[in-house]
Amino acid sequence: MQTPQILLAVSAFSGLAGALLTQLITVLNNYLTDKRKERLERSASYRNKRGEIGENFYYMHGEVMAVIRKNISIWQNWNKTRSQASLDALNKEVVKFTSHLEKLYAENWKHNLVGLYFPVSFTAGEMMQANDISQKYRLSVLDMTAAIKGAAPEDRDALFEKYALIIFDMCAHYETVYKKMEQDRGIVKDELLADFSNCRYHRSYK
Repeated sequence: MQTPQILLAVSAFSGLAGALLTQLITVLNNYLTDKRKERLERSASYRNKRGEIGENFYYMHGEVMAVIRKNISIWQNWNKTRSQASLDALNKEVVKFTSHLEKLYAENWKHNLVGLYFPVSFTAGEMMQANDISQKYRLSVLDMTAAIKGAAPEDRDALFEKYALIIFDMCAHYETVYKKMEQDRGIVKDELLADFSNCRYHRSYK
């Protein structure tokens, strides 16, 4: 009589164990599915943010580089007659140029985030240092312009030579800035193209 009871007990226990195991597997599968979904959502959010930051950076750098290149060309072809008119014209270009750059960087807050997503070499801190140097050149141009205007005619040639050196150094500074920006723009472009290529591959694979 004990054997059937034992078999019933074992059978009941096996059924309970099977039900518990099934429930455990279901809970585990749900947990793993939720974690995978959460991971995929975070990954998608990161890729989207990275793409947004990268595209903004690429566009803004292109705008700034075009302005820099245009103004370097203007400064390097400065009228050699050293007339008051050419001096005033160049001074206005310097002021307009620096004001335009300040406006671009004030609006481009995403530039400060690009280092979180891309291996750029020209960091936000270095960009601020470059802007400080640019501001010093702008003030030097203003000061030298005022000095030339207030100088006696016989003293102006020497001041114009100093002015020309300031313009030369300022062009060299912006050439360095341009090359760094060009390098980082290329880095971001390559990374974005790689991201887009990977996305296309994954979509076609699925």
